[in-house]
Amino acid sequence: MIAALDFKKHISKTLSDKLRELGFKGSGFNYLMDTDNFVFTIGIQASQYGGQCCAEFGIQPKSVDTNGFNKLDFNKLKYYNCELRTRIAPTGKGDKWWKYSENENENINIAIEISDLVKEQYVAVINAFKNKPNILETIDTNDLENMYQRIPRKLNGMRISTSNVRFAWVLVKAFEKNNPVKAKEFARYGLSKLESSDKFFARSDFEQILTENNSA
Repeated sequence: MIAALDFKKHISKTLSDKLRELGFKGSGFNYLMDTDNFVFTIGIQASQYGGQCCAEFGIQPKSVDTNGFNKLDFNKLKYYNCELRTRIAPTGKGDKWWKYSENENENINIAIEISDLVKEQYVAVINAFKNKPNILETIDTNDLENMYQRIPRKLNGMRISTSNVRFAWVLVKAFEKNNPVKAKEFARYGLSKLESSDKFFARSDFEQILTENNSA
């Protein structure tokens, strides 16, 4: 079976051409679309065991310009830097791994399948976020209690792979400048889910936002 580097060489031109038609820039295993309020990413993740890969889709609100420890460079963002991300896979089939082939044409077909899935499943999501810059404000704290069912309904089908406390932190950072009332709601929610001994990095952000602008 060929190595990931050879697979990348096989698919790069086809995948970049297909994703460029959808508005992405990039090559190889990483692609990015920069807009006014969000950055969208596509990434190919090679299996650590070799021989196969999966594809990932990510969205980063520009109002969240940190990962909790370091500033983000939106021009070099990768899917794993995004706070909202999900696996690209055929609907109803769970995670999808594509096995590398020795045959270049078979690998090119994998690139076409991935780009087709992006077009079918995520172009509508991208357009929803672009057309509704305040789309995250449709989310309430109650939604985080059953987030894997409720959040996609609020985000035009976008499913996210994260915890409810981490997502609460994302929403605090997204709202802290323009909607401090909502930011406080999610800060209270986040703190309510932490044990007193929990050292989760966002505790200080939750506490800070609750002490600021006390009239909000």
